[in-house]
Amino acid sequence: MDKELPWLADNAQLELKYKKGKTPLSHRNWPGEPVPVITESIIQTLGDELLQKAEKKKNIVWRYENFSLEWQSAITQAINLIGEHKPSIPARTMAALACIAQNDSQQLLDEIVQQEGLEYATEVVIARQFIARCYESDPLVVTLQYQDEDYGYGYRSETYNEFDLRLRKHLSLAEESCWQRCADKLIAALPGITKVRRPFIALILPEKPEIANELVGLECPRTHFHSKEWLKVVANDPTAVRKLEHYWSQDIFSDREASYMSHENHFGYAACASLLREQGLAAVPRLAMYAHKEDCGSLLVQINHPQVIRTLLLVADKNKPSLQRVAKYSKNIPAALAELLALKEPPARPGYPIIEDKKLPAQQKARDEYWRTLLQTLMASQPQLAAEVMPWLSTQARAVLKSYLSALPKPVIDGTDNSNLPEILVSPPWRSKKKMTAPRLDLARLELTPQVYWQPGERERLAATEPARYFSTESLAERMEQKSGRVVLQELGFGDDVWLFLNYILPGKLDAARNSLIVQWHYYQGRVEEILNGWNSPEAQLAEQALRSGHVEALINIWENDNYSRYRPEKSVWNLYLLAQLPREMALTFWLRINEKKHLFAGEDYFLSILGLDALPGLLLAFSHRPKETFPLILNFGATELALPVARVWRRFAVQRDLARQWILQWPEHTATALIPLAFTKPSDNSEAALLALRLLYEQGHGELLQTVANRWQRADVWPALEQLLKQGRIPKAPDFWHPAMWSRPRLITNNQPVTDDALEIIGEMLRFTQGGRFYSGLEQLKTFCQPQTLAAFAWDLFTAWQQAGAPAKDNWAFLALSLFGDESTARDLTTQILAWPQEGKSARAVSGLNILTLMNNDMALIQLHHISQRAKSRPLRDNAAEFLQVVAENRGLSQEELADRLVPTLG
Repeated sequence: MDKELPWLADNAQLELKYKKGKTPLSHRNWPGEPVPVITESIIQTLGDELLQKAEKKKNIVWRYENFSLEWQSAITQAINLIGEHKPSIPARTMAALACIAQNDSQQLLDEIVQQEGLEYATEVVIARQFIARCYESDPLVVTLQYQDEDYGYGYRSETYNEFDLRLRKHLSLAEESCWQRCADKLIAALPGITKVRRPFIALILPEKPEIANELVGLECPRTHFHSKEWLKVVANDPTAVRKLEHYWSQDIFSDREASYMSHENHFGYAACASLLREQGLAAVPRLAMYAHKEDCGSLLVQINHPQVIRTLLLVADKNKPSLQRVAKYSKNIPAALAELLALKEPPARPGYPIIEDKKLPAQQKARDEYWRTLLQTLMASQPQLAAEVMPWLSTQARAVLKSYLSALPKPVIDGTDNSNLPEILVSPPWRSKKKMTAPRLDLARLELTPQVYWQPGERERLAATEPARYFSTESLAERMEQKSGRVVLQELGFGDDVWLFLNYILPGKLDAARNSLIVQWHYYQGRVEEILNGWNSPEAQLAEQALRSGHVEALINIWENDNYSRYRPEKSVWNLYLLAQLPREMALTFWLRINEKKHLFAGEDYFLSILGLDALPGLLLAFSHRPKETFPLILNFGATELALPVARVWRRFAVQRDLARQWILQWPEHTATALIPLAFTKPSDNSEAALLALRLLYEQGHGELLQTVANRWQRADVWPALEQLLKQGRIPKAPDFWHPAMWSRPRLITNNQPVTDDALEIIGEMLRFTQGGRFYSGLEQLKTFCQPQTLAAFAWDLFTAWQQAGAPAKDNWAFLALSLFGDESTARDLTTQILAWPQEGKSARAVSGLNILTLMNNDMALIQLHHISQRAKSRPLRDNAAEFLQVVAENRGLSQEELADRLVPTLG
């Protein structure tokens, strides 16, 4: 066969682009950059932080009785060296010292290699596999535990920290004989290391995959077997790799930060990248159960091979990014996709994520439809592709592909007589206009003083709420004198008892309910202690001192690093009702730092009503981190910094579009000042969002204001250029999923003829003019010329294509088209999807679907809203449906009795 293979050969070396700041784990074939020189000693400071907390070494309680005499001697030596100069010491002592100091940094290992050599560092890493520091609620108690087969928790990814894995980098860079000696040390130590930690040795010796292959068969207790998942990074024996399919729960190929449920993993992306680099396409099958995750999927989507797209396709229904990766792949690497899709039926899906048996038939049907739709789309959009891949297909696949080619929809061309077509579908006004090049101006950013506005009586209403009244009776300093530092810290949000805080402390109900709560929770001493005396932590005294002295940074650090309340930071919140009683400057500093740290908070509306514009910098940060929760708050603030993020919401997000519109129209001068320069920049999401927001102002009668703001640049060309942009009907580019010739085609009422291909493109252009939920007026004309059921079928196919492309937010006009063209059948079909979406993690889309039902002008949509409000499994969805139902009733002027009559289906 003379033709070149249209995808990578099975043995090809993969060339991948990595995320910014990310690299694969090193290997002797790819050692990477040399290790930088350490100039400031870390070794000499090991243990200093512990000593500072204790003030004196004798105040620390040491527990390490279960170690051998040799280890006890090394630990004692390490303890004696804390706070002292540290000379060259045995590797075991260095391991103990690093463990006591809880220093797992790669810089520490770099310094050890730099100072003592790689073989010594290898011995330190080996020794560290035998020692661990246990969690203690008291920071002045240090308990060390010997790691043997009788001790050990289930696997945690922190087992392989930065210090340990840094050895792999140094081994990659080492001279051959030195590497061999270090490898021999690691292999010799393997039998003595507890089984849960042995995969680590295989991980840092990727040049010896036989170690990983052998460890796969090692029997170990159930509490330890999870660590075997890491062997997937190195193992290359097919039998061993098949056995490893049973291990997937630790998600080793994804980076993550520590959370309430799991420890951090900072090597997932690097491990996935190194596996693909070292083993190429042979590694792809074992990544099937991780392909729907961002780190793994972002690497796979770059590989031109049918095996890869098979893997991506089979998890495409797992989440929105997975769908979007398939769409991206089909555009960038269509040949591999065509080869795979020309199979008789989709291959079996990987075993993870697990799907319930009762859901398998429906899921398989949906996948089969998606599979076929993709093939049809490819052949329709790239007809030459079939000829390119045909020589490489099996006989069966060729037959399948030819059947699709013969079944492709025939074009409907323009006839000489267009009298039956509406004028809008023959000669739309925007096509007759002379196209003008969009002007590009470089405009400096102008300043405009921020403003704040509260509705009359709003601040008084906030001040009258129960929490605001309870926490504002005195200053925070007075409160600490009347109660105690621990109680006030608890009221601020410190503490491990989140249930107590949210249900009794924050609402100001604890004083009244204290006695009954003590009786109720008498068996739970920790909760009783907090109910009686406030925050129960060894850190409380330091926090109280920091609060009295106004040391915000110290309080933030204690909040984040409190060992006693170890899970609190993920779920507790700062009490802004109480923070508002601090001296103003301290309260503002607190607010800013809380948002810089992305902490949660409560009482923000009251807090902002007290501190006003001074709180704006923190509010801007809060809006960037938590836009959904903080959007209602920014309506009171006019600031140029808010204009672009609000404009982006106005352009893309249906659920909060009304709030975005409200802000833009409430603060037109700030909007114009910030967005006019962006409207003249090169095309991008930001420039498009800016232009749409400015057009909203222009259409709502703010043309004179826009001209006034434009003239502030003191350039004669700004306003004429801006006016041209505001009036110019630029046609947005059609998205990749736009293939209307494959969909149900609208038909004319007069003669039952389908509209032409060119008319379909005009309909698409009108739909893409949609902004802020408002349709181009020509679409209403279309409804008077085309059969309603054909328009509804066309809109549903458009919506389906949008969903299969990953439901891109910038093209949600494809979703909104259902509200314009949908009929009773559309309402029923959409309801089925709305009910399923929350279980698929698509709650926001479900709410958008409710909005579309609300906009449909038929009684079936009303009935379906009622059905959702009664039958949805998701309570928030039920509540939202009930609210939308009332909106429809109000819009139609229906009383409750009339609404009830409409909700009873008509019997034939």
